[in-house]
Amino acid sequence: MSSAIHPTSTVVRTARLIEALADAEGEVGVNQLAERLGLAPSTVHRSLQLLCDEGFATWNPTTRVYSSGPSLYRIAARASQAFPMSAIITPSVEQLAARYNETVLFAMYLPKDRAMSFLVRSDGTQALQYRIDMHAPLSLLWGASGKAILAYLDHEEITGIYESEGMTSPAGGAELPQLTTLLEEMQRIRDAGVALSDSEKLPGARGIASPVFGAGGVVGALVLTSPLDRLPHGSVEEIATTIRSTAQRLSHALGQSARQKDLS
Repeated sequence: MSSAIHPTSTVVRTARLIEALADAEGEVGVNQLAERLGLAPSTVHRSLQLLCDEGFATWNPTTRVYSSGPSLYRIAARASQAFPMSAIITPSVEQLAARYNETVLFAMYLPKDRAMSFLVRSDGTQALQYRIDMHAPLSLLWGASGKAILAYLDHEEITGIYESEGMTSPAGGAELPQLTTLLEEMQRIRDAGVALSDSEKLPGARGIASPVFGAGGVVGALVLTSPLDRLPHGSVEEIATTIRSTAQRLSHALGQSARQKDLS
């Protein structure tokens, strides 16, 4: 007899219920959870009572709804400490680099510095004609990777970054556009879910980037870079679609909230 766990087993149902509680970002009712999971309300109610007994869920007798419990928060905190972000991201970066035979990086958002830093890198067999600084603070105003992050910050933060930085591109001295023009570009990036750039952060480089989110908002960007003369324009759209879908999967793995999913 097979020992495989059936998709409707108690273990799987409970795991999905815990995930739904975490995704709810607050209190949620039995009927809402039942509808989301495709289960009978009575089944969800029994499972929630067991989760409350173990501290994985909390019952509010006043509002008669449930929320994540302290045991769930404790396990989530321990898991995040034992499994750093780079361990989640690196396999996807390596797969993309192998697929396109180009350099792919993950740029991490540095809120305190109002900057980004390349944390993970994987190269194809084709050599780059420019140098990429790893683990160094870099501007969010230039290049696809920076702009993919910048687009998902609030208006005040974008304005503050704009006003505090130099007004010329690090690649070739191009002038920063007017703030209104930059904000329009940020909206286009949010609409597309992808940022594109040519020779902004690095001379002779094209970037294709998409934001990556965690539970608290944007945490970085996934970017493919290659020389302008090597990446056919006809393939940019296909690469952008793949970068975006990969970034979305990483965001889910990193605990992207339902609100951020709506924004992205």
